[in-house]
Amino acid sequence: MLRRLALLGLLSISACNLEEILEPEPETPTGTVKGTLTPFRRLQSATSPADWPEQLKDPAVRRRLSSSLTRAVTARKAARRSALSAQGTPSVDAVPGEVIVRFEEANLSESEALSRVQLAGYRAVYKGAITEHLHLIGYAPLYPGVMRALATEALAQSVQGMRGVRYAEKNARVYAFKTPNDPGYSRQWHYRMMNLPAAWDITTAGVAVGIIDSGIVRHPDLNGRVVQGVDLISDVASSGDGDGRDMDATDMGKDQPNGSSSWHGSHVAGTVGAVSNEGAGVAGVTWSGPIVPVRALGRDGGSFADIAAGIQWAVGNAVPGLRTNANPVKVINMSLGGASPPSQALQEVIDDAVAEGVIIVVAAGNDNVDASAFSPCNQDNVICVGATRFNGKRASYSNYGANVDVMATGGEVAEDLDGDGKPDGVLSPILDDDGTPVWAYYQGTSMASPHVAGIVALMKAQNPSLTSGEVEQILTATADPSSQCGEGCGAGLVNAQAAVLAAKNGLDPNAPSKLGVGANQISFLGDSTQSLAVRNLGGGSLKVTAKASGAYASALSFPSGNTVTMSAYRSASLLVAVNASGLSRGEYPAQLTLTGDNGQSATVAVKIQVGSLEDKDIVLAFFFEDAAGELDLEEEGLALVPASSGYSYSMKLTPRTYLAIATIDEDGDEEFFEDGERVGAWRDPANIEPIEVKVSQTVNGINFALTPTESSPD
Repeated sequence: MLRRLALLGLLSISACNLEEILEPEPETPTGTVKGTLTPFRRLQSATSPADWPEQLKDPAVRRRLSSSLTRAVTARKAARRSALSAQGTPSVDAVPGEVIVRFEEANLSESEALSRVQLAGYRAVYKGAITEHLHLIGYAPLYPGVMRALATEALAQSVQGMRGVRYAEKNARVYAFKTPNDPGYSRQWHYRMMNLPAAWDITTAGVAVGIIDSGIVRHPDLNGRVVQGVDLISDVASSGDGDGRDMDATDMGKDQPNGSSSWHGSHVAGTVGAVSNEGAGVAGVTWSGPIVPVRALGRDGGSFADIAAGIQWAVGNAVPGLRTNANPVKVINMSLGGASPPSQALQEVIDDAVAEGVIIVVAAGNDNVDASAFSPCNQDNVICVGATRFNGKRASYSNYGANVDVMATGGEVAEDLDGDGKPDGVLSPILDDDGTPVWAYYQGTSMASPHVAGIVALMKAQNPSLTSGEVEQILTATADPSSQCGEGCGAGLVNAQAAVLAAKNGLDPNAPSKLGVGANQISFLGDSTQSLAVRNLGGGSLKVTAKASGAYASALSFPSGNTVTMSAYRSASLLVAVNASGLSRGEYPAQLTLTGDNGQSATVAVKIQVGSLEDKDIVLAFFFEDAAGELDLEEEGLALVPASSGYSYSMKLTPRTYLAIATIDEDGDEEFFEDGERVGAWRDPANIEPIEVKVSQTVNGINFALTPTESSPD
């Protein structure tokens, strides 16, 4: 059984004496880590939670807890990886000694390129061509020493001033924007939120889409759509396949710090174009058209040079040493990035691709900060996508700001606002830890971006002549403004039907009105309010009146009134509230009936859950890598985060680099990571990041969600 969130293969503890761990040690300087954990919410089970706070006062209980945690966390050696920023998405670091050089002259040979950029004290090494003008040059010191990032910056500045060089810049490394877990189309709530089923009534056909990511795996929900791809990772160690660039786009996995695999590129590809309407798995945004995998992210992320070469190859242009792409793409998705100023080399390749009619869609990033600091979102001529949750509002992690053009569903796995008992994540194909094809819920702008890329592919299939500017104008003009936000969410949530119609023949304001809703079920946890998207899928004006029915209809009300009016191809938010007073603990059904003045009606199921939320305490552990390369756990790194605190914590830790995991012992048996138990990791299990703790400094914002571990396909 898949346990992607269980982290059974995530961490290891060296064979240490747990008695010694618990003995007092001399006081040492410490740093502080603070954050808030968010467990996936559900009604409290019949099993009484163990009284962990009281029990932890007993050293013997602490030893049993540590021993149980030791058994649960496997004894595999964790893969080494350089520490990333604890403050969010990894900053873009220079690949030591590598410089991207843009020569004035085209098609220079290897020897000619090297002869023009020699630097005293360094041996220049030719790393490969990106385009006819762009080349990657490596510099190795002639004298003993280690190449540092700042030295690489200085090298680039030196090369910048050479004759025949238009510009030179460091080759920076970026990373996938990632996420968590589970599987079936009925679970793909994220499509209804963007009005995609109505777009499918117009067309399901797409065009060739390039997925510049971690590569692809063989999966029954992908195999029928994927065509010949390419591996453009020039760093052999990062590639993991034993060679450099080649025509094999297979994702080699092991891209996580612990050596596990996210299969990020396959999850992204599945959203764009999982094999659809064949009675198995999940549906993709597009149902036909080639999916072209371009592998540019490996074990250490990906570099600007490899990504630029990936764009060049995907659109059908020559990349020296490789066969030309036989399926030139019209749309590119890049669910990747990092904190960096815009890259000149990347911009040049983007501009060339856009000039050839290619549309490039990118993720905004998952740091809950202004996206202007993140490349490629801050590059020109790209469509930058932020993420929304089930209610259409900005997801807690999504970057924002003026660089964000539109929003799309990215998920929020700590929630279940549709009441299906599963996390509100984006569902798409991956492999489990045994290499078995499964489907998983992830969250992130990485999941939002391919939704838009798929919608753009539907648009391009209807109107191949659309330019990047025209596509962006249509997406923003037709987006749902109710998903805008004060921080900057662009034009709001994309409206797939309106966008495809506008691309095809334009919107017809005289068409008959048509009623649509954004969800077929909504769920309430006690007294709360939800927003239901009500749409006019046609022209004219549509007035819709809502009425509650069922035995528990009296618990429902409409704070802003029960009537909404929409103009042609627009939506409105109907606020629905629950007053659960007088209802005992349990689950209660009701129904909303929405009736339009055009005579059409729709129903939405309502689930009212009453009673205490799961209030079990969370076991939080901070592991560190010891001198032998094993992951260790000391008592200071083990804490119980009580529900009574709102799951907020503050821990003093010895300065070093840590990995954090958290779990809930649902049944109180002192066995952790069992199927069904909620588990989480920083940043999340699909994007595990180290946390650097320094003396007398506080690392804030180490917040993450815990979600159930079961993940068998429905």
